[in-house]
Amino acid sequence: MNNFDENKEFVVRRPANTQNTGQNAGQAPQRPAPQRPPEGAARRIPPDGNRPAQPQRRPAPTGARPAATGSRPASRRPITNTAPPPRAPENRSPKKEKEPSQLLRNFLIFLGMLALLLILGFGIILSSLYTAPQRASDTYTVIYESGNDISPVVMNKVPYLNMSDLAETYGFTVSGSKACLRYTASKGEYVEFTVGSRSAKVNGDIVNMEGAALVRENESVWIPLAFAENYFEGLIFTRNEEKLTITLTRPESPESTPEEPKYVDITFRIKGTSSLPGIDEDPDWGDITNVEFINDLSEYEQYMNPADRDAYLILVNKTNLISAEDVPENLVSIKDVRKDGRKEQMVECAEKALEALFIELRSAGYTDVSVTSGYRSYNKQVSLFSTYLQREMANNPSLSEAQAKEIVLTYSAFPGTSEHQTGLCCDMHNLPSADVSFANKAAYTWLKENAHKFGFIIRFPEDKVDITGYSFEPWHYRFVGRYHATRIYKLGMCLEEYVEYLAKASN
Repeated sequence: MNNFDENKEFVVRRPANTQNTGQNAGQAPQRPAPQRPPEGAARRIPPDGNRPAQPQRRPAPTGARPAATGSRPASRRPITNTAPPPRAPENRSPKKEKEPSQLLRNFLIFLGMLALLLILGFGIILSSLYTAPQRASDTYTVIYESGNDISPVVMNKVPYLNMSDLAETYGFTVSGSKACLRYTASKGEYVEFTVGSRSAKVNGDIVNMEGAALVRENESVWIPLAFAENYFEGLIFTRNEEKLTITLTRPESPESTPEEPKYVDITFRIKGTSSLPGIDEDPDWGDITNVEFINDLSEYEQYMNPADRDAYLILVNKTNLISAEDVPENLVSIKDVRKDGRKEQMVECAEKALEALFIELRSAGYTDVSVTSGYRSYNKQVSLFSTYLQREMANNPSLSEAQAKEIVLTYSAFPGTSEHQTGLCCDMHNLPSADVSFANKAAYTWLKENAHKFGFIIRFPEDKVDITGYSFEPWHYRFVGRYHATRIYKLGMCLEEYVEYLAKASN
């Protein structure tokens, strides 16, 4: 057996009954002083307790410490240093418990780092609230007719234009305070900017801009460049893609002569909202309530032919804009919407009249027509128009942004000019997506001949493109009420012509 205890010390085990002989008999046995075996030696005691004549030697295990032994032969010099040799260092240092003071120091360091992060984060938030406008090398330089040029600045990726310089060049009258300035053109139309606000007031209507109006050096007012391009009339913005310049020019009027040049007046696309006067009943039209239907639609009569017949005769187009904050009241979910998870809304009166239309449409055998679009907010129209613009430029990289915009404007309304924001129109068809080929469907023929009975008109007819400014849309239907829808249908007019017709009839 190995004579090592749990502490790995060498132990000499003697027999229980050891007899003393010779001259030492009768005397207490003398315990020799412990001796250290030679390096590498190991002593083995046989079971009978007698020591072997010669100690057995064998190499000590690697890392093992030689154990202390009993007496050694007299010829051997006793080892006076009984301390064990130093142990070889181990690879892993013993784990020390952290003192309380060290834990406190670590906690204070953590708090300091946390405070530093909070300060940095707060600083980043503050810096994001105000970004000093700086000139961007990849933006356009604006050149006025006077020959002066000022490079637009960019703030939060939005190019800005110096409105104060533009007003001085083209003779705007400036009034108001430093915080709110009004610029009035020669014909009395005006635009008003509030410093720090993204909303501009154009002829009384509020329009959202890409960025807020700014005041920079010399107290000059800067506005988003896109706002000027989209809403100023009588000024032509010509872009040069190679030189990265935008040249502003003012066209000459027909009365202009070399001796006395004259220029067109500067106006704005938004003319302000105005209500149309009511008109008297024309006896030649007959009784519009006597309309025959397959179904009993008497409960829908109050919606198809509303008592306030002029309430829904609102003209919204490229020159009659609707403000960004204008949200119609009484929006309700459209019942006959396409079953693909979409949710669309309309003004309640228009939606109820649309329900009646669909009841009769299905009874006529057209069961696959559904509504794909209804009310759109101003911001949704912004996103939609931008998507169309990017698509046109991607399909034809040779197009400039201005050229692509002109193409998009033939089929999509610029924000603030869309009828969808009124909640009085919808797109409906039986195609995967809106397409002019819907005009070849029998369902379209039925709608063309019967929509007016329910108070709807085809808003963009095929033969009125030059007047409406939009291409033919057989899927787009606008609610005006049966009274006006019937007259528009029988007169063969579009809404623009009919509004003008009413204005002349009231004079």
